[in-house]
Amino acid sequence: MAGFPERLKAARTGLGLTQEQLAFELNVTKASISAWENGREGLGFRLLPAIRRVLGVSLDSLICGEGGKTEPAASAPEKLTTRNEAEAELLRAFRRLPARRRKALLEMID
Repeated sequence: MAGFPERLKAARTGLGLTQEQLAFELNVTKASISAWENGREGLGFRLLPAIRRVLGVSLDSLICGEGGKTEPAASAPEKLTTRNEAEAELLRAFRRLPARRRKALLEMID
């Protein structure tokens, strides 16, 4: 059974976020994210609301492994392929953006 570190990493990678991007969104260091995901450190309660918001997962799911996702954005990403290098570069650039900027870009496109 997966513990908190594995569930945190799965939620982050499921959104295509790097440790650095998640750290930026939570105003912590990349080293903190790495330590949480590797079980070297625990995370403080004050960050739980922000983690829930950024990753779009319920706290029950993240902490206890119970329940489901709270937002559709946290569901497993659809498997897509790029047609050319320009599309691939666009996707790489999109994934490097912080989560809130990705959301704003998608809203602008709609």
